[in-house]
Amino acid sequence: MHNYPAESLDIQARLYGLGLMPAHLMLIGSFIVAYGLFETTLERALWSLSETDVAGTRPFTEKLKSEDQFKMLGGGNSNLSDKCNAVLKVAANAAVDLNDYRNSLVHGYLLAVGGTPMFMRNPAWHDVKRNKPVGDAYIDEPFQDLVLIAAWTLFKVVQLAEKSLADPAAERAIEALAEDVNRARSYANETRHLCQLMNSEKY
Repeated sequence: MHNYPAESLDIQARLYGLGLMPAHLMLIGSFIVAYGLFETTLERALWSLSETDVAGTRPFTEKLKSEDQFKMLGGGNSNLSDKCNAVLKVAANAAVDLNDYRNSLVHGYLLAVGGTPMFMRNPAWHDVKRNKPVGDAYIDEPFQDLVLIAAWTLFKVVQLAEKSLADPAAERAIEALAEDVNRARSYANETRHLCQLMNSEKY
């Protein structure tokens, strides 16, 4: 019988050798799961906010780019309170920055050149220009803690948004998350800004 536990441990040891320590891998995994919960729940929330019945039809959200989905989230719904819609707008802005970090982390090149590794997305090497945006994902402290908190907060928002038109308690719960959402927006924006500064060697 193949010794898969030993092989798994060997792979983990190789990742440790690249500088990806257990704490890094745990936080990266936690963030990916939290962001995935936000991403899948966001789609259902958009069906609710747009008052779209998707039963028996292909959901229109499948054709939307992430930035268009975030814009829809930020638009809220006229039947919700101004305060609730304001929270959704801030959450949508946080999602833009968080999505940028997530894309760099998931689709970036792993650079392990001493110290804590980083992930670099779509670099312009040898003067080759790419049409896709560049971006970095650093996993030093406190980046991973900040993005994890932001992703979980956005997940809570869209989870409530899915029920907000049918349940007034969900609408009030979104309003009550205003401070947390502002903090998530700050965390996501700060992470993206610091990554940009470090990328341009101004940090």
